[in-house]
Amino acid sequence: MRVMAGLIENEALKILRRKRFRIVLIVLAAILSLVVFAQDRQRRNQRRDNPTLDWRAGVEKRATELERRMNERRVPENFKRWMRYESGRLRYHLSKNLNPNEITGPIFTRAFAGVGSVLLIPLLVAVFGADLVSSEFAEGTITLLLTRPVSRWKVLLSKVVAMGLFTTLTLLAAFFLAWGISGVAFGWSGWGAPILTGFRLGGASPAAGFDLSGVRMVALWQDTFAAWGLAWFSALAVGSITLLLSVVFRSAAAAMGTMMATLVGGTILSRIASDWDGAKWFFVTNLPLPDYYAGLPTPFEGMTLAFSVWVLFGWALAALAAAFVLFTRRDVTA
Repeated sequence: MRVMAGLIENEALKILRRKRFRIVLIVLAAILSLVVFAQDRQRRNQRRDNPTLDWRAGVEKRATELERRMNERRVPENFKRWMRYESGRLRYHLSKNLNPNEITGPIFTRAFAGVGSVLLIPLLVAVFGADLVSSEFAEGTITLLLTRPVSRWKVLLSKVVAMGLFTTLTLLAAFFLAWGISGVAFGWSGWGAPILTGFRLGGASPAAGFDLSGVRMVALWQDTFAAWGLAWFSALAVGSITLLLSVVFRSAAAAMGTMMATLVGGTILSRIASDWDGAKWFFVTNLPLPDYYAGLPTPFEGMTLAFSVWVLFGWALAALAAAFVLFTRRDVTA
């Protein structure tokens, strides 16, 4: 146990020494600052142009516009599904007299869990995870590392633990940065506010109704805790796959580039190839777990939160198994 603790500490110090984790935090803070600034400016412009605008009138107008566009032929089917979902959600908020467009620091923080888990957070995890093993080749320390009187699987396990630790720290940093920065513009209080979640579409066809059976009102802090927990699970799956690439490639740039191309390409694929049912088994398609939890329309018919959790778990488990096999059998002199 003492040996393993020392290996984990060594791996953590390596990550900190390479400064990539600090770059991740800086990038997160910069992006969040820009997004908050843009949203705050948009809100100020709306108040300036329409100082007496009733929120109910604005929501009603938005829902009506979505319903009108759903009947246009040129709109792709997957966008029509989203429009049907959004119009139903807006009208249900109207019936409960809850403003769906209200923005506070806690609401922004909850929303960022869904938005960030699609692409941003996985990309940031890939930044510091891609060189966990491949950097050993670049620095010339791989021979020393694998010839130490410690089992190779323990060496790799320490890297897996370090990856999980810094992935968790990344999610915690994203949460507190989102809350802290957005609170400057929108206020930090409001965690106990009620929020509606659990909306579902009745089916894939345009004629299907809007399913309200799963709609529930919960405190915002409860919904936020669940959403960020699911985002954390997605990030761990990405970290596991990134670790495999770091084992396969001897170049950190190659491992990072492959992971980034996979994330971006998979995200595009899920948006433009909605007719290819096999794409729902791709890990990138299943990353936005907070969206599935909230009830947003899935990219492919038949996808559920449980389905996506198991798909990601399968990918992560397979990646770790492959990484251990390759790492323990690698010829360091090749």
